Amino acid sequence: MKTFYSNIFLISIVLTISSCSSNDNDQKELVNDTDQVVEQVSNESSDDNIFYQVPTPNELFAVLKNANVTYNKECLNDVANSEKYITKASKALNFGVYTADLAYVTSLGNFEDASPLFETVRDLAKELEIENAIDQIIFQRLQENLENSNADSLFYLSNETYYSAYTYLEENDRKDVLAMIVVGGWVEGLSIILNLEPYSENSEICQRIADQKLTLENLLIFSSSNNDLIPDIVSELENINEVFLASNDNEEDYTESTNVENDKGVMIFGGGSPSSLSEEQFNQLKSIVMDLRTSIIEGN
Repeated sequence: MKTFYSNIFLISIVLTISSCSSNDNDQKELVNDTDQVVEQVSNESSDDNIFYQVPTPNELFAVLKNANVTYNKECLNDVANSEKYITKASKALNFGVYTADLAYVTSLGNFEDASPLFETVRDLAKELEIENAIDQIIFQRLQENLENSNADSLFYLSNETYYSAYTYLEENDRKDVLAMIVVGGWVEGLSIILNLEPYSENSEICQRIADQKLTLENLLIFSSSNNDLIPDIVSELENINEVFLASNDNEEDYTESTNVENDKGVMIFGGGSPSSLSEEQFNQLKSIVMDLRTSIIEGN
């Protein structure tokens, strides 16, 4: 039996803190070292450790800081929708959705929409009985940074909110809720980035979308192993995975994920060759993701 210790958020906090550094060279070096967050998996019957590389929504949206994209509030899940989430699954999935929305809003420095999103996340945390994970100090710091229009700190605080919830759920053995939060956040993040711009084969955003192939493989392992409340959503994730798998069918130079053992005997599952998407696959992926996202935010 495998026990998952999902260190999905820790390194990403280091990554976002680095954005406040005054030394550009040090900042670039840190980003290069930590742009893939790892999820540790420990097998109780073996001494081997396995790490999977999984980026957070904040890491996904970090590309927006250097991209020429326009903020679009229509990409967000309306905070009024939170009132109709009555099941544990709908609350947890949309907790992930709203935290991904926070990452998007703060990555582009939109202060007006940040405050109601934080309030909605806090309300859902109470309903999920994880309010102890998000203390009042975070919200006091949020207010201070909103007043000072400090975009970098807001981006960090959105990550801290996500990580605090993760830590609480991990320590209290609530991996079913954790899995739903991670799934909701990933779907929302991918939905937003798919709607940022039309298909462009060589754009950084399209490459970032294609790179989600490895993320999804790890997400399927984690969600399938820790949750039986969202089988329909896991099935849709598998449909998304089929599009990613097809994207490499005609690439002669494509290689599978790389497995490397480091000097401590720990296996690192890497990403293999860079992935790519055709315009047809991009549109197919967008359609499936948007349908799944609609199902999640409607509370179905």
